[in-house]
Amino acid sequence: MRCPLLVPAVLLLQALFLPAAGAAGPTYRLEYQIHGSAVSRILLLFPLRIFYEASVAVDLTASRQADGTSCFSYVALPRPAYILRTLGFGGKALAILTVGEDEGSLEPFAGMLLAQWQKQVPEFAARARTIKKFPHRLLTTGPLPFGFARDAAGRYRDFVLGMEPRYRHYPAQTGVYFNVFPLLADLLKLLNHPFVPGDPRHAHSAPLPVEWRGEAMDLSADLNRAAGLLEKAVKSLVTVEQKFPFRLRFRVTANHAEELEICGEGFPDVPIWKGFMIREVFRRVRLRPADGELLADEIWMGIRNQKGQGGSGRLSLRRIEAKEDER
Repeated sequence: MRCPLLVPAVLLLQALFLPAAGAAGPTYRLEYQIHGSAVSRILLLFPLRIFYEASVAVDLTASRQADGTSCFSYVALPRPAYILRTLGFGGKALAILTVGEDEGSLEPFAGMLLAQWQKQVPEFAARARTIKKFPHRLLTTGPLPFGFARDAAGRYRDFVLGMEPRYRHYPAQTGVYFNVFPLLADLLKLLNHPFVPGDPRHAHSAPLPVEWRGEAMDLSADLNRAAGLLEKAVKSLVTVEQKFPFRLRFRVTANHAEELEICGEGFPDVPIWKGFMIREVFRRVRLRPADGELLADEIWMGIRNQKGQGGSGRLSLRRIEAKEDER
C-alpha cells in the first residue's frame, strides 16, 4: 500500500525544479565521457583485450531560489547516449548500446561510432569479428525525468531520476549494463568536495589567497559506486580501497568582471586496486562574480597502472547558449 503522504511529497519536490511558465532560466549541459582499455595476458597464456567507452549528455534549465540554491531540470538529450565496449576477455566481439529521443537516429549514430572506433583503435578493431548493436528506447516517468539541486555552498543534492533505456526488443535482454543516467547523477557527488577555503557560499565575493590546498580526499566510496553501475563483473570482482587521502592544489586562474575561474590539480599516484592508481585529478570551477551564478563545474581523473593500462573520465556541468552546437 502506498503511503498517502509520499505522493504529495514527491510532487512538491518536483515542483521546486520546474520553472514557472514564461520564466525559463539559463541552459546548462551536464555530460560525462569515460574511456578505458587494457591489453595483457592471463597466466602468461590467454590474451586479455578490453576496451570501454561511454558518453551521455543532458541539457537542463536552471532556476535560482531565494536561498541561493539552483534547481536544474531536464530539457532534452542533445545527442544519443552510448556505451561502446568489447565483450569477453579476448575482445573478439564489440557491443554498441545507444539510447536517444529520436529512435530513427540510433542506427546511423551507431554506424558513425563504429567507423570512428575502427579508425582510432585499429589494434582492437582488427580482432573484433562480431559487432552487436543494441538500440534502446528512452522511457521517462513523471513531470521531471531528470533533475537535481546545487545549494549555495556548491553541494549537489535532491536528485530526481525518471529516465530509463529500454531495449528495443524488450523483454529480451542484452546482458550488458546500460546505467548511463544513474551514473550521470551519481558522478555529480564527485563535485561536492570544497574548492575554496572558508565558506564556499562567499567564494565569488570574498578575497582568495594566491594558492591553497583543498581538503583531504578519499574517493573509495565514489569509485565503488561508479564501478557497480559500470559493469556487473566489476561490481562483483573489484573493490576500490584508496591507500591514503590526497589534496588538490588550487589557484585563481581568472578574475574579472565576467568570470572568476578556480583550478585545482593533483598528481597523487595513490594505489586503489591491484596496481591501479589515481594518477591525476583536475578540477575547474567558473563563477559569475556579480552574484555567484555557476558558469561551469568540471572534474577530470586518470587511473592507470605502471603499464599504462586503465583510462580516464571527465564530468562537466557548464552553462551553454540555448542553440549551442551539440558537438
